Amino acid sequence: MPRQFLFTCLLSLVIVMPARAMSVLPLYLDEIINDAAIAFQGKSLENHSERDLQTGLIVTYSTFEVQEILKGEVGATHTIKQIGGKLKGETYQTTGVPTFTVGESYVLFFYGVSAAGFSSPVGLDQGKFTIIPASTGFHVTNGRDFKEMTLGIPDRLMPPSALIKMRQVPGSINRLDLDEFKQLVRQKRDADK
Repeated sequence: MPRQFLFTCLLSLVIVMPARAMSVLPLYLDEIINDAAIAFQGKSLENHSERDLQTGLIVTYSTFEVQEILKGEVGATHTIKQIGGKLKGETYQTTGVPTFTVGESYVLFFYGVSAAGFSSPVGLDQGKFTIIPASTGFHVTNGRDFKEMTLGIPDRLMPPSALIKMRQVPGSINRLDLDEFKQLVRQKRDADK
């Protein structure tokens, strides 16, 4: 009887504890593109946190200047609501929920908006590609290996220069040329129509 009571108490504690960590399986790039309701290249304009009236949780609103639409319909700016943030000295963070730095540019892939108004990148951090300056223009990265992420994409949809790089460069490729990346996204999107 004491064992069963202890097990019941522990189970109750686990059920009641707030879920603050998320685990997401690695996604292939074709899955990120397919699962996105919208995708665009944009610049982070603002982040602000407040208490969500519907859920009572601390949430952060992030607004982006949309520079190029890659999938779906988006206005000149786009604002998302995600769980977590800092408010009046209180911090609520959920592992894996991405943050955005004001002034930085990204290529972003978003799910649709939930009934509670939440929207996050596809696969959390996996759908957030940071744009970084390079000697030959700009690159994108989400920290993962593009060789692995593009395994589900047919060679015919890969930009020729990116395909050559994937085949010839030894080891992992964590950055891809921005224009090649956007071309790949558009070609994959169009092939699925």
